[in-house]
Amino acid sequence: MSEPQATSYDEVPYGDNVFHYSHPDRLATMAMLLGMRPVPVERCRVLELGCGTAANLIPMALALPDSRFVGIDLSRRQIDMGLGVAGALGLANLELRPLSILEVGEDFGKFDYVICHGVYSWVPAEVQDKILRICKENLSPNGVAYVSYNTYPGWHIRGMVREMMRYHVRQFPDPETRVRQARAMLEFLIESVGDAKSAYGGLLQLESDAIARASDTYVYHEHLEEVNHPLYFHQFAERAAAHGLQYVAEALPTLLSGNLSPRVQETLEHVSGDVIQGEQYLDFVRSRTFRRSLLCHAGVALRRPPSPEALTAMRVTGQVKPTAERPDTTSAAAEEFQTRAGTRFSTTSPLLKTALVALFEGWPQAVPFAELWETTHSRLARAAAPLPADAPKALAEALLQCFLASLVELHVHAPRLAREAGERPVASPLARLQAATGDVVTTLRHRMARLNNFERQVVTLLDGSRDRDAVLAALVDTVARGEVDLEHEGQPLRDLEQVRGLMADWVEPTLRRLGETALLLR
Repeated sequence: MSEPQATSYDEVPYGDNVFHYSHPDRLATMAMLLGMRPVPVERCRVLELGCGTAANLIPMALALPDSRFVGIDLSRRQIDMGLGVAGALGLANLELRPLSILEVGEDFGKFDYVICHGVYSWVPAEVQDKILRICKENLSPNGVAYVSYNTYPGWHIRGMVREMMRYHVRQFPDPETRVRQARAMLEFLIESVGDAKSAYGGLLQLESDAIARASDTYVYHEHLEEVNHPLYFHQFAERAAAHGLQYVAEALPTLLSGNLSPRVQETLEHVSGDVIQGEQYLDFVRSRTFRRSLLCHAGVALRRPPSPEALTAMRVTGQVKPTAERPDTTSAAAEEFQTRAGTRFSTTSPLLKTALVALFEGWPQAVPFAELWETTHSRLARAAAPLPADAPKALAEALLQCFLASLVELHVHAPRLAREAGERPVASPLARLQAATGDVVTTLRHRMARLNNFERQVVTLLDGSRDRDAVLAALVDTVARGEVDLEHEGQPLRDLEQVRGLMADWVEPTLRRLGETALLLR
């Protein structure tokens, strides 16, 4: 093995991120919906190419102790950072290696899930080719590979902005200044154009809004790196096919009909001879900039469209809540729901309304479909509400459409999380480790969550050795030792009895929020 050369990621490590749509649970779910028989995620082998600090792999390895995980990255600094966290957690099922993707060979063995996020578009052609060869040669017979990449036509616009920013920052040597100047350059362009309603001004403003929400490390590696090669979806699919791979689906699926008029839907269906053409035309319509595509071996039989029948063996998590305090679920009246992003939709179906409310009440648990059906049926039966013919099948079909519209999530694996804090609450070991040094932690649902200072202090104490009284005593001690400053109505609190009284009122609501955030273990 050759010694990896220093990279821009050694100089500026990428921020720790998890990508729930790259989790083996999501990959297996999509594969099963399309008729595949993927290896159970509880006992599988996973390879991540370009794993960075292993922030995406570490929570997987922690939650799936009987599975094996391997991550490689060219940046030794990032690998060392990941090894530090893995060592602190005592992970024996995770291997991290500072290695070039070009050095992966047959000796690595076969993997049931291969993940390559945020790499393909940012590497030279020979490495792109090697990624697809790994997806073929190192993928088990029923394996699923995940590859993300930048796509045209949307990246034509983003690429134009990137080129202008790169031209401007070439004169600045250090990363911090380059990012600051890149942002300033884009602001200058918008100000210079003047008319935000013009075509050019509108495009610049859209990119500015996206960059304003992004971290400095994201801007540096996404927009200022030397290599960035977007491509059209059909080109990626052709490259995959040349390596004996076939397109399965997107890890984040979308409804073809979403936000499209009936006439546009009809035209797309008419001009699309196969799934590749259909997806490509959809990219044209939506000006897509990024894809998270799943691949499998070319010889695997796929069943399209996704099967509602497969859903009946899965679990469901709700992504919406009713907007009414007392939603009417049993009549045919329209009831409104809202996603966590604020998007609202309504339905008149008592079957779907009742199921969505039950999922909201069960959050953040992944509810088995059979259990959800029993709850839904029981509630509708008590209200003497009419049920459609073959109601379980109708519910599965409705939930599949909700999944494609990101209103629910489907799972083949349920994380070991607790909705409510037990007598001696236990938080995720990874979250406890992260909360000790920062306010962003990884949840048991493989997402990031931001904690306030009090929540951070509580999380670090939830190792299962303390009941609520002991948690409160430990919190008071942090104030007594001067480690935490507490204020009430703008004034610092020094009296420990006052501190105890105030914190006592906070502990239970905090434990409830931690349960809702999927940070507590059962």
